[in-house]
Amino acid sequence: MRMKNRCRRCLAMLLAIVMAVLAFGCSKSGNEDEKKLPSSEGFSNDVLMRIGGTDVSYAEANIYLRSMREEVEALYGSEIWDLRFTRDNRTYAELMKERLLEKIIYIKLVCHMADQFDVKVSADDVLKVSEYTQQYLSGITEATAKKYGITEELVRSIYNDNVLAEKIYQTITLNANPTYSELEVLRAKFYYIFLSKYYEDSEGNRTAFSEEDRQALWTKAEGYRKAAAEAKDFYDYAKGVTAASTVEMTVGRADLPANSRKEAFALHTGEISAVVEEEDGLYIFYCVDEKDKAATQEAEEAKIAELSHAYFESLYEKWKANVKIEVNEALWDAM
Repeated sequence: MRMKNRCRRCLAMLLAIVMAVLAFGCSKSGNEDEKKLPSSEGFSNDVLMRIGGTDVSYAEANIYLRSMREEVEALYGSEIWDLRFTRDNRTYAELMKERLLEKIIYIKLVCHMADQFDVKVSADDVLKVSEYTQQYLSGITEATAKKYGITEELVRSIYNDNVLAEKIYQTITLNANPTYSELEVLRAKFYYIFLSKYYEDSEGNRTAFSEEDRQALWTKAEGYRKAAAEAKDFYDYAKGVTAASTVEMTVGRADLPANSRKEAFALHTGEISAVVEEEDGLYIFYCVDEKDKAATQEAEEAKIAELSHAYFESLYEKWKANVKIEVNEALWDAM
């Protein structure tokens, strides 16, 4: 189960990456337009960046860029590019180029680590890459391919890089063996009664009860607790008296504030807590299941995925810090 969910997560990431190449692009081979492209010193005019000695062509970057542009415009329209969202007043187009740069650096750096982790594309991977490539090429016309310089070699190399990068990610995260405590992932199921310490005044303002009213609220809560303990069904009783929109929760320790956490997670299945006070009101908990197996397993898998991803990210940042990344600034600015 743990491995199956991880693989689903990894597959989702792979699909997100793969979708970034399913549009238009340029080829590695030069054309008349590329020969006129600007270039910084140390670069030919068809090399956009150099990552650890590996050249990334302007054509390859354009496949990603054009696809990202198509996806964004389909969602938000072409007017999105000039809008400014950040404190430093950058446009969305500038943010998108930044994402493009990070994506390409990520793919190339991760692929560069294939030998270190003994990861190779398998025969099945080669077949998948070939299938993806042919599907892509069959979806464009010869005129489009010629216009944008799309070649089978370029499309195949992009798919191959993405498949390899995903395999490396899976290998590292599946073998990360993160450590965590059982209490971190434990999930328990409770029914509860809630009484608010606030009311809405005539002007619609949220107003705290007076001290006298709060004392009366405590008396009411104690009465509810006694009646709930004697009731045949806590759930049905709670529905009739609670001020909350629901009487059921499945939570972990971190999901509850301090007082409720202490009282609720001290309960065994079938037990009722004392009245618990929190900032917003009074609570009475009934423990339905002190360890909800399904919810706990789901939380454990999420924790493993979170910690494994964090481990991968820490490795990636080290790789990035130790690899020379050069950008053809003149060409980059012209994209």
